[in-house]
Formats: sequence, structure tokens, C-alpha cells
Amino acid sequence: MTFDVRRLGPGDLELLLGLQERIASALPDPGIFQTSTPEFIAYCLADGGRCYGVLHHGETVAYRIVYFPRDRPFNLAKDSALPSEEHAAVGHWDTVAVLPGWRGHRLARLMNARALADVADLAGGTDGADGADGVDGTDAADGSGTGIRHLFATSSPLNPHGVRTLSEAGFQPIGIVRKFGGKLRFLLYRPNPQGWPPAPAGTPERTVPFQDTGALEEAFRDGWTGAGIDFDFDGPGPARLRMHRRPPPFGDARGRPVPDGAAQAPQRPIPEQESQA
Repeated sequence: MTFDVRRLGPGDLELLLGLQERIASALPDPGIFQTSTPEFIAYCLADGGRCYGVLHHGETVAYRIVYFPRDRPFNLAKDSALPSEEHAAVGHWDTVAVLPGWRGHRLARLMNARALADVADLAGGTDGADGADGVDGTDAADGSGTGIRHLFATSSPLNPHGVRTLSEAGFQPIGIVRKFGGKLRFLLYRPNPQGWPPAPAGTPERTVPFQDTGALEEAFRDGWTGAGIDFDFDGPGPARLRMHRRPPPFGDARGRPVPDGAAQAPQRPIPEQESQA
């Protein structure tokens, strides 16, 4: 089958709202998917992010939203130890959704690859070439004046395959947070554009079952971060998070690493907004 990834623009708001409704209504467990408001989607379709759709014979069957918080109150970096002066350089790997009949075709991976290539061009604070950051080949100014150097995402522990897809895109869990009315979510991080560095030789390693959220929360507090996903068998079933005892590679504006044990900042209340389920 042939699939094409298209950068979406402001004129695609109704398309995304319709897709979101179709996908949400078909889910057996709505708790694993967080819908977005029209205002949020419109912001991301304009210059507040990047949005992508997957087309098959002219029909859009999947979408991905990337969100740039800038000075908006909802910023996942606030749930981490990333220095506050870097918060303007954050992007969220936000909602990804696929129509039920088109799951299993690795469409999330296809959109991740396109989005990562585009956002890599923003790491230095300038837009990429025509076609990389433009909508259908037109220039689209980022407008932030700040490079996107830090990527965050959330994903439900009840959706281990979603977590694995993010892990394959270079994201790793660095904490557990409660969002969207108290729903439990992994907080994942990826430096942009280089990704996580290899773990030093001899780095302690352990595995923790996804369902043991208490043990996961304790491990994150003790300075462990995600390193990969293991399944007991290839399919839906028990999943375990492989973990290394090392801090996230945040650095700061001068490139100094965050000290060991600072993987997750204390929780603080922030306004509820939309993000990846």
C-alpha cells in the first residue's frame, strides 16, 4: 500500500476535528485518548506547531500534532527538571491518532519520521528549506525566535505499544504524571535533534512492569529513566520498562548536565490542556 504524509495548515481544522471525533468514538477505552479543543488544534495548525496527515488514495486516515508551548501555560517541561530558561525551547509530541481500519500499517512511525526531520531543522531557531517546514511547499515562519531543543510527550501505561512507538522515535520515559483530570501518563523526553546519548558502560539497569505504577514512580524519584520496552511475547500483553540509573540529558543553556537524581521535578498544578494520550 502507498501512504503519503502531508503537512497540514489552517484550512484543515475541520478535517482534524472530524477525524478526532471518528477515532475517539471508536475506542473501546476512551481513557487512553485525550481529545483536543478546536482552539488548540487551530494554534498548532498555524504557527504554534506542526500538524501532519497520512493520505491513502486521497483520504486522510491518520494525523499527528506537534505543539510549541512558547509562553503558554501548558508546558510539560514544568513537570521535569529542565531549567526554566529552556522552557521556551520545548516542543510537545502531542496527539497521534489512526482510524481503526488503518491501524497496523506503522502510520505513527511514518509521521514520526517526517515530524522529527522537520523539527530537527528548528533546533537552531530557524525554519528549514521549502517543503520541510512549509505547508505543501510554502514557507511557514516558526515565529518563536527560539530553537526547539527539547521534545516532550505523554503516553498511557495502558498503551505499551504507543510507548514503544515513541521509544523507537527516540523518546524515553523520565517520570509518571497525572494529567487530564487525573489520568496516569508516562512523561517522555527526547533531546532535539541528536536524541539520547548511549548509556555509559556499567550503567545500572533494571526492568519494572508497566502495571506496577507504584514501583515505576519510586524508580523515577530515585533517578532511574527509561531505556526501552520489553514484551513477554509479541502482541498485547504484559510489558516491562527497561530502566537505566542516569538523569535525562537535559543540559542547560550552556550545555551543563542536570545533576544525577534530578530526573523529575516536584509536581505543581498547571492548567489542564490537551496533549498526547
